[in-house]
Amino acid sequence: MKRNINITLLVVFFFLAFIFSASAQESKDTTNAQINGLPQAMKNPVIFAIESTDLRFMERGSSKLTIDLKDLWVLQQDTPTNSKIDNKPRSPIFLGVQLNTYLPKVYGPEVQSYTKTFSSYNISDSTEATIIALGITSENVQDYKYHVVENDSIEIIPWSPIPQIDKNYGLKEEFEKRFKRNPPFKPVITYANLGTFNSPGKQLLIEVVNSKDYSIRDGIILDWKVNFKPIVTQIIVSTKRNYFNLNFSELNRNYATDFDPQTGMPINLAFPLDSISRFQFTFTNHVTVPYKMSLIKSTKTETDTTRIDFYFLEEEFNFNSQHFNTPGNYELVIEPVLSGFAKIKEDQKLRFKFQVLPPPLKAKTFSFIQVAGWGSVILLLLALVFTGNYIFNKRKLLKARQQKELTRLKLKSIQSQLNPHFMFNALSSIQNLMNKSDIEGANRYLGKFSGLTRKVLDSSDAELISLEDELKILEDYIQMEQLRFGFIYEIKTGENINTSNIEVPAMLLQPFVENAVKHGVSALNKDGKIRILASRVQNDIILLVEDNGTGFREESINGNSKGIKLVKERIALLNQSFGSETLELKINSGESGTTVILKLKNWV
Repeated sequence: MKRNINITLLVVFFFLAFIFSASAQESKDTTNAQINGLPQAMKNPVIFAIESTDLRFMERGSSKLTIDLKDLWVLQQDTPTNSKIDNKPRSPIFLGVQLNTYLPKVYGPEVQSYTKTFSSYNISDSTEATIIALGITSENVQDYKYHVVENDSIEIIPWSPIPQIDKNYGLKEEFEKRFKRNPPFKPVITYANLGTFNSPGKQLLIEVVNSKDYSIRDGIILDWKVNFKPIVTQIIVSTKRNYFNLNFSELNRNYATDFDPQTGMPINLAFPLDSISRFQFTFTNHVTVPYKMSLIKSTKTETDTTRIDFYFLEEEFNFNSQHFNTPGNYELVIEPVLSGFAKIKEDQKLRFKFQVLPPPLKAKTFSFIQVAGWGSVILLLLALVFTGNYIFNKRKLLKARQQKELTRLKLKSIQSQLNPHFMFNALSSIQNLMNKSDIEGANRYLGKFSGLTRKVLDSSDAELISLEDELKILEDYIQMEQLRFGFIYEIKTGENINTSNIEVPAMLLQPFVENAVKHGVSALNKDGKIRILASRVQNDIILLVEDNGTGFREESINGNSKGIKLVKERIALLNQSFGSETLELKINSGESGTTVILKLKNWV
C-alpha cells in the first residue's frame, strides 16, 4: 500500500528527548511541523522515499519522510526497541530532495521504471531542488554513477561519477557542538551531493545506479510544471462496425462540426443512442500528474455526478457507452490530482460535453395476416416473372443451339469441300509429272502424297487439331510440292508457344500455302522461298505465311482460288460461332511477295 504522507520522527525524537533533555523542545517543534505537510518550521527540509512497516499489524507500504538537513544524523540511528513503526530506506542509495520550504502540493505519483519505482515531485515555482544520497559515502562513491535526462528525451548529463561528497550537516562534531556531550551513537558518515537543479517548465530525471550491481538503482523525477490541465491528442470513436477520429468532420458522420481551437474538444457533439460504443482519449505523457474523471449526467429521470476513474496515469482512457446509455446531456470532467487533494481551479480542468439523442423512430410494423397477404402477392408475381423468363430463355437457348448447329453444318460442308479441292490439286500435279515422263519424280510425289492423304483424312472429322499437327501437314505438303518446283522453305515457332497444347481449326493455313506455291514461288524454282511462322503475343496466336513471289491482286485471287474463298467463308462462320471477331485475316501482296497474317484473338 502506497501512502503519500510524511512519516514523522516523533518516536525517534521522544526517545532522544528521554536521553537528552536539552534538545526536547527543539525536536518536538520539528516533528510537529512535519505532521502538517511540507514542514514550515524547517529551514532546509529534505524529503526521502522510505518503506514503513507497522509492527503491530506487519503492514508495509511506501511513504515519504521529511527532515531538516541539519538533522540528517538522526537517520543514522537505530529504531528504538519500543517503536511501533519500522522505517527503512526504499533503496540502499537513499535518495533525498531538498526543496523550497513554502512549496505546496509537491508530492507526485510513484513512476514505474522497469522493476524500480521512482519518486516524483511537482515544483510549482522556479525554485531550485538539491538531490542528495545518504547511501553514497566517501567509502563507496567509486561504485556509483548518475545521469540526468530532460523531458524524457535529452540526456543533459551523461552517465558520470558522483560529483561531490558533502560534510555540511549530520557530522558527529555538529551533534557534539549542539548538545555539549558525547552520546552513544554510531559515527555519522558523509553523503553524496548530486547537484542543484532548476529547469522551469521542464521535467528532469536524476537516476543513480551501482556500477557493480545494477539491481541497486533509484531515481527522482522533478517536474517544474505550472499548467496541469490535461491535454488530449486525439479522440477515437468506436461504433458497432468501425471506428474513426472524432476531430475529422469528413469521418465523424456530422456528430460534431465545431471544435475548441485550444483544447480540441467538440462544442456541439450529438449522436443517437447506441450509435457509439466507446470513446478512446489519448493524453500526452502525464506520469507525474494523475487524472480524475467525473461524469455529470442530466436526463429526464435524474441529474447526478459520478466518479468514473481516480488517479489515472495511463496515456489512453476508454470511456464506454455503459456510462451514457440514456438520452440526455453529459459532461465528462477530466482534472489533475495534486498532492494533498488540493482544490483544482477551473482553468486546469478539461470538459468533454455531448448530447445523446433518442434513437430514430422505428418503421411501421404490420400484422402477420398483412405480411402473409402481401407476401403471397409478391411470391405470385415473382413466380409469373420467373416462369415467363424461363420460357423466354428456353426459346432463346433453343434458337441459339439451332443457329450453332447450322453454323457447324456449314463449317463441315466447307471443310468437306476443302479436302476434295486439296486432292484434286495434288492429283493434277501428279498428272503433270506423268505427262513430262518424270516417272521417278511422280513416284516420290505419290509417296509423299499417300502419307499426307492419311493425315488429312484423319483430321477431316475434327473441328480443331493441335497446332503441331497442322504444321506437320503443311510441312508434308510443302515437301511434296518442293519435289516439283525446287523452292526452299522455313517453318518456325516462337519460344513462348507450346504447339502441342494449342488447337486451331484443321486445314486453316493449307489454302494460303497452296496459293504461295501456285502464284508465288512456282516460277522461281530454286530462288523461290516460303516462310511459315507461328508466334504468341500475349493471349493472341499469330500465324504467318510469306513468299517472295511476284504478288497478286486480292480481287483476282478471290475469283481464281476456290481454297482461299472457302477459308474466308470458314473464318466468317467461325467468328459467327464464337460470337465475336476472334479470327482476323490480313493479306498483303506486292511485287516483292505476299504475306498472309491470321490472328487468333484471345486464343490462349
